[in-house]
Order: sequence, then C-alpha cells, then structure tokens
Amino acid sequence: MSTTAQPFLAALRAFGSRPDPRLAVLDPWPVSERPSAALLASVLGQDLTIAGLARLLREIHANLGDALAATSADWPLLEKFSARATWLQDWPHRESMPGWILAASDFLRVHGAPETWLLGFDPPTLVRTLASELPWMGARSSHRVKAWRLCRWLGRGEVGEPQVGAMEGTEVFRAALRVPHAAVERPLKAISALPPGWTDWTPSRRQEWLDGIASEVSPADPAAVWTALETILSRGRSGPACQEYLGSCGKCPLRPRCPSPGRV
Repeated sequence: MSTTAQPFLAALRAFGSRPDPRLAVLDPWPVSERPSAALLASVLGQDLTIAGLARLLREIHANLGDALAATSADWPLLEKFSARATWLQDWPHRESMPGWILAASDFLRVHGAPETWLLGFDPPTLVRTLASELPWMGARSSHRVKAWRLCRWLGRGEVGEPQVGAMEGTEVFRAALRVPHAAVERPLKAISALPPGWTDWTPSRRQEWLDGIASEVSPADPAAVWTALETILSRGRSGPACQEYLGSCGKCPLRPRCPSPGRV
C-alpha cells in the first residue's frame, strides 16, 4: 500500500465501525420505513443541526403519520403542520417545508422504494437524479455531498441491510460509491494528508485523487473511509468525537499526525 494511503487505512481501522451520528434522526421511524425516511431527512436537513433535524423528523412521524405518501391533497395538512412548528421560526426554509415533504413523496412514487434503487440505478446516475428532482440535493453543486451520503447509507446498509433481489447488485453499487472530497477535506487537512498543491487543483482532479486513495484502501467498499475520516477531530458530546470513541488519544494510530493530541 502506498505511503499516501497509510493515514486513510489508519483512520478506517480506528473509526470504521463508528456509525454515522446523523442516522440517529431516523430512530422514531420503524426499521422498515427508515430507507424512505433517510430520503426525507436528506431533503429536510438543510441549515439544521442534527438535533434540530432529529426533532423535526420525530414530530413529522408523530403528527403526519404517512407523510412519505403525501399527495397534493394533503397540502393543507402539511401547511398546518409547518405553521404549528413555531420552534422553527428562525429556520429560513420553514415555509418551504410542505413542498419539500411533498417533493420527497413524489420522488418515491415515481422511482419506487429506496430498497429497489440499488438495482435500478448506479450511484452516479442516482446522485444526478436526486440532485435534479429534489430541492437542496445539489443541482448547482459539483460535489453533491447530501446525495452521495444518501447513496452511501443505502448501498452500505447503514439504514438497514438492502432488500434487493441479488447480492451482486448490492456489491456492484457499493463498489461504485464515492467519497466527495468536500466532505473530508477538513479532517484530511488536520492530519496533513492532503497532497502538495491541493488548493490549486480543480475539483475534478481532487475527486480523482481521493477516489484513487479510497479504492486502494477499500477496493470493494471505498465509501467505508468516509465516516472514519469525518470522525477525526469532529465535535463529540464533550470533546473530539475521535477521542470519545477510542477512549483516549493514546489509542489513536493517527496521534503522530494530530495537531494537538490529548489536548483537543
């Protein structure tokens, strides 16, 4: 394995089994509905904290019931729910929320349950479809982090094992997943793992470099490095999430690269 790939492998070994903390927002939903709820969470999770999105998803489940099957006939009910959510009064997208819920429901009606997408789409096509048909999923973005994260959740079974007709379809989808460079630049910079001249590289060159490293570290599952990298120096409950997960900085294989081990 190349020297460049070593910190990626170290992060994967240290933090690869840590679940994405964002998935806690799906806890109120039945396991069978979580893949579809993950789509709704991806659409609504714009300019909200994880805690804020968790509360919103909890209230949608409690008050709207079958929100994922909403139609235009449900518009008055969706508007009423939005008006009652006074705790969201400072959220700039509150008035758009009924339309966003309806857009997610329409997407599910057109494309079927998320459990079927792994056989009907490859990841790049699914990301483009999500970005073009849903609000705030990256229509004007070059990296489309939210859409790629949803594909990762589904393809890697992070919201429940994919219910597909053939394991081969799951394996093909998983191998084609990508880690958007914008999602992990901060932790990679923190541990000095970015190559020289990175700031002058084009977005496509940055993505090609990261794709190559992720595939070298985990060929059959390149997106496995995503959450592991995001854990590095991210915010935990009372300190860095990486330190909380391992119990101490002394157990971290990336300690020699950390800007302030044991003190962050």
